[in-house]
Amino acid sequence: MIEQMKDRLGLAFFTFAAVVSALAAWEQPTALAWLAAWHNAILAAVYARRKPAKSYDRRGLVLGILAALLPLAAPYPAEMPVPVLIIGLLGYGLVLWSLLVLGRSFGIAPADRGLVTQGPYRYIRHPMYLGELILRAALVISSPDPLLAAALLVVLVIIQVIRAIREERIIDTYSTYSSRVRYRLIPGVW
Repeated sequence: MIEQMKDRLGLAFFTFAAVVSALAAWEQPTALAWLAAWHNAILAAVYARRKPAKSYDRRGLVLGILAALLPLAAPYPAEMPVPVLIIGLLGYGLVLWSLLVLGRSFGIAPADRGLVTQGPYRYIRHPMYLGELILRAALVISSPDPLLAAALLVVLVIIQVIRAIREERIIDTYSTYSSRVRYRLIPGVW
C-alpha cells in the first residue's frame, strides 16, 4: 500500500512538472523550453513503468526532488547565441539518451533497480547528471539573471555530486562497474 502511494506521488510529481514546463514553453516558446516539457513528459512515462527497487535511499529522495525542482526557479532565456544553444542541446541530448537507456531502472531517489552499463554509462557513471549540468551551464550563460542562475547551478552541482555518491553506495555490484568505468561525472577529472 505504501509503495503504491509513493509511486502515485512520484507520478503526480513528474506529471505536474510536465504540465508546468509545457505551460512555460507555451508562454515563452524556445527549443530548450519545449525540450524541457517533453523531457518531463518522458520522465513521467518512464517513472510510471519503473522496476521495483531492491533497496532504496529515503534521504536521497529529498535530494532527487530538489534536483528536479531547482531548475524551475530560473527562467529559460528568451534567446540564446547559437553556439550556447548547441551546447545546451548537446547536454539535453545526453540527458535524454541516458534516460532512455536507463528505462525502467530510472528513479528519483537512489535505489537499486539493477545496474545499467550500456549507452553513455559505458563511458561515465552518471551521464544524466553531466548532461543536466551542461544544459544548466548553457542556461547560465544566456540567463536574464545570471547571478541567480549561477547560484542555482552551484547548488545543483553539489546536489548531483552527493546523489552520485549515494547511488554508488546502494547499488549491488557497483564496485565492479566503477573499476571498469573510472570517472563519475567528468572524464579525466572525477
